[in-house]
Amino acid sequence: MSTVSKASIIIPTHKRPDLLHNLLESLSKQKTAHRFEVIVINDGSDADLGMLEVEFSDISTGIIYLDQNRGRAFARNEGVRHSSGNILIFVDDDMTVVGDFVERHVSACTGPTDVVIGNVLSPPEYKSHPLARYVERQGIHKLKSRQKIPPRCVRTGNVSLSRELFDKAGQFDESIWKYGEDIDLGMKLCHAGANFVFAAGAVSYHHHPPDLDDMITKMKEYGRYTVPLLVAHHPELKKAIKLHFAEPLRLARENPVMSLQKMGLRIILTPPFYRVALFVYRFKRLGRLLFPLIDYIRAYNYIRAYWQVQKEAGG
Repeated sequence: MSTVSKASIIIPTHKRPDLLHNLLESLSKQKTAHRFEVIVINDGSDADLGMLEVEFSDISTGIIYLDQNRGRAFARNEGVRHSSGNILIFVDDDMTVVGDFVERHVSACTGPTDVVIGNVLSPPEYKSHPLARYVERQGIHKLKSRQKIPPRCVRTGNVSLSRELFDKAGQFDESIWKYGEDIDLGMKLCHAGANFVFAAGAVSYHHHPPDLDDMITKMKEYGRYTVPLLVAHHPELKKAIKLHFAEPLRLARENPVMSLQKMGLRIILTPPFYRVALFVYRFKRLGRLLFPLIDYIRAYNYIRAYWQVQKEAGG
C-alpha cells in the first residue's frame, strides 16, 4: 500500500441507532496515526441520524440516507461510492471495536491484494451462552495452524482491503439482499488474486443477543435467497456448504460411499430427527457434541430451504 494511507470505515445500519452510537463512540477513541473517515449508510429507516453526524464530526462521520431498505450489499457499495480512502474497512453497526482497531487493519493491509480478516468476539455479557461460544469458534477459528485461509472465511462485519482490489473483484453483488453476501465477495476476491490474512488484534465485539430462533430464521433466508445465487455463481462452493451431499442419488455413476452419505443425509434431514435435535439442544450441556448439534440445526434449515426452492423451480 501507499506510505500515506487513508481508511474509509463503511457501516450499513437499519433501525439500530443506539447500537450505532456505541460503535461510533468506540471509533472516536481510536489511537492511530492514520487518517480515517466514517461513512454510515442509513438503509431505508426513517431515523434521523443527524445528531450522530454532529457528535462524531471529529472522526469525519458522514451519513448517507437510502429512501428504501436495499440490503447490506447495496448499502456497502453505496458507502464505498461516497468514500475517499484507499483502504476500505467494513464493520457492522452492532459491534464495538478496540482502541487500535483502525491501526491494526491499516498496518496489516500492506499490499494491494491483502484482505485483512478481523477478529469477531462475543462481549462479556454473552460469553457464557452456547450460541455465542459457537459463533466465536466458526470461520477462521476452525482452521488448523498454518492452514491456508479459504475465501469463505471472509466476514464483512470486520474486514479490510484496498479499494483497488474491491473494484477489481466487482464489489458486492447487490442481488444478494439477505445473509451471505460476504461469502460471494470472498469468492470474487479469491478469483481476483487476494491474499487473505488474519489480524487477531483487530477485535470487534458483536453485541447481537444470541438467539436460536433468530439463527434459524437467518439460515432459512440464506438457503432460500442466497444459496441458489452462490452455487450459480460459484459451483465450487457446493462442497464447502455440504450441498453436494444433497444432490440426487446416482447409484450407477457415483462412488458407493458418496451414495451412502447422501442416503444418510436424507434420513437425518427429516423433521423427526430435527425435532429430537431441538429437544436435545435445550439441555445445552453436551460437551463436545454441542457445536456439531448446532452445525446440524443450521444445515437442516438452509439445506431444506434450498431444496424447497429447487422443487418450486422444478429442479
